[in-house]
Amino acid sequence: MLRSRSAVLFSGFFLAALFPAAAFADAVLTVAPSAGTVANGSSFTADVNISNVADLYDYQFDLNFNPAVLQATAVLEGSFLTSGGATFFLPGTIDDSAGTIDFNADSLLTAISGVSGSGMLLEIEFSAIAPGSSAISIPDNSDLILQDSNGALLSAAAPVGGQVQVQGDTTAGVPEPSMRWLLTAALLACCILAGNNRLRRVPVEI
Repeated sequence: MLRSRSAVLFSGFFLAALFPAAAFADAVLTVAPSAGTVANGSSFTADVNISNVADLYDYQFDLNFNPAVLQATAVLEGSFLTSGGATFFLPGTIDDSAGTIDFNADSLLTAISGVSGSGMLLEIEFSAIAPGSSAISIPDNSDLILQDSNGALLSAAAPVGGQVQVQGDTTAGVPEPSMRWLLTAALLACCILAGNNRLRRVPVEI
């Protein structure tokens, strides 16, 4: 019993020496940019990146955003998984009233092994519809799935979301002239014209 346990410990130390600890780190999904400011009425893109992943063959996850501030217009496939071969991509279902993009999924088709390293999984196109702040995040209750080429689940750390600040219209800080000011200006103009006409009047002798 002692000999077998020693053998297991020795094997563990041997494997740890062959593969650095970083190779066993959990994969991390990150929304980029992590923070940004856009103008109201403009369009922009946000990426979902993955890092520290080994042998990724397919994935699935949801996304949330603030529908009072942003509207999602499209979900596009990223370049990470396609670098391993042909893929089958399912853009998530956009619900702009609820602020959700559900079931974003992608899978390799014929590759023998998955893709390792870091890169972009997908890209989301947004329109800014109102001033305010919106998180773009993978929710805690999301059915986040990362699988390797053997169908085994890969471990993942808590996803890191992004934050977007939508600024108001550039003309919002310039007040429009009030009606009272317009009436005052009109009366003043009439008085000036009347005064000029009085000065130009030539007396007539009888």
